[in-house]
Amino acid sequence: MTEPLTPPAPTPSPASAATPGAESLVGGAGSAFAAAPAPGSGAGLALAGAAAGGAAGAVVGTGDVVAGPVPPRRRRRRIAILVLLLILLGMVALFTGWYLVTRKPISELPIIPPVSQDQAPAYSFSMYGGKTGGLGSPTGVAAAADGSRIYVAQSGGTKTVVILDSKGGKIGELKPPASEPSGHTPVYVAVDPVTQDVYVTDRMTGKVYVYSAEGIYRRTFDPGKEIADTGWLPMGIGFGRDGTMYVTDLSAPASVHVFGPDGKIVRTIRPEKDPLNFPNGVWPDGSGNIYVTDSNNGRLRIFASDGRELGGIPRGAREGDLGLPRGVAIDDSGRVFVVDTSAHGVNLYKVLGPDDRKPLFLTRFGVQGTQDGAFEFPNGIAVDARGRVYVTDMANNRVQVWSY
Repeated sequence: MTEPLTPPAPTPSPASAATPGAESLVGGAGSAFAAAPAPGSGAGLALAGAAAGGAAGAVVGTGDVVAGPVPPRRRRRRIAILVLLLILLGMVALFTGWYLVTRKPISELPIIPPVSQDQAPAYSFSMYGGKTGGLGSPTGVAAAADGSRIYVAQSGGTKTVVILDSKGGKIGELKPPASEPSGHTPVYVAVDPVTQDVYVTDRMTGKVYVYSAEGIYRRTFDPGKEIADTGWLPMGIGFGRDGTMYVTDLSAPASVHVFGPDGKIVRTIRPEKDPLNFPNGVWPDGSGNIYVTDSNNGRLRIFASDGRELGGIPRGAREGDLGLPRGVAIDDSGRVFVVDTSAHGVNLYKVLGPDDRKPLFLTRFGVQGTQDGAFEFPNGIAVDARGRVYVTDMANNRVQVWSY
């Protein structure tokens, strides 16, 4: 019998013998090169092609290795990028939730240093009501707390109050009731923070009209027989946080009326020794003190809730003095904004301290002109809870928006 021929066991190459795990590099699972046929044979070429196409990291030729599994360094880099993206998404979600709950400006985000108390707001943009010719000589302005609706009283053009969205586009109009006299001139406007109703003073009719936030006429405000019988002439209007309403009255002698949230008269402030002269803007601070622009006397006057005069800002040429003050507003940070019409700008003060007679002057913003950030006889002013300041730029037929 012929003894079967047994091929000799392959002799390991020096490279594979010296390198642990080298057999895994040569063909992977069931390595196609475990018993390589002689070079140049057809079987060797077929096996080499199968190994190259089916096994990652197989040896294709002498000394050549195809890329295998992702190196640990690259894997760690990918994980780090993923973690960073998750952190950024978390921060965006945190900010979005915080903003939706508080409606505060970004400058008040807890992780951002607060804006300096004496810093002036920066010019953002102007609102023209979506018309080429702009608004019609706007006088008064009011804003919803979240800035979604801006109410602008026009003393020219259609002589109505228009509702603008946060971008300045017109979305509605407050029209006087058809039963009222045809001659109307809205002057100032304010939003009751409790009911969200909008109050408009009308100089021609000597009345205050009340509308819903969407602009639907509700009623004409009744000041009570005692005041109505004197032929009151309501001008400026403002609200406290609890819904207390303040109205300046131009009828002689000029005065400031305080109405409770129920609409009943609480107090009338009417200085006898130093009477008011054409009072315009009126607004309370967080302590209940009442700030009144005594326009034709060229000063800001501050009264306690019981009617006592506490102090103010005089007319003059020194820094912080006034010329022809009109609109006044106070924000949640205790900053007092006073529009000085004749100086074509806005003065910024700190609310009156308990031992002060004069509010601390902080800064001023605005110059005269027609360019962005410049005013031509500004008149009314309002603030919202998002750090925006709205100023009626009367002769430029627009409302300017400034922001913190």
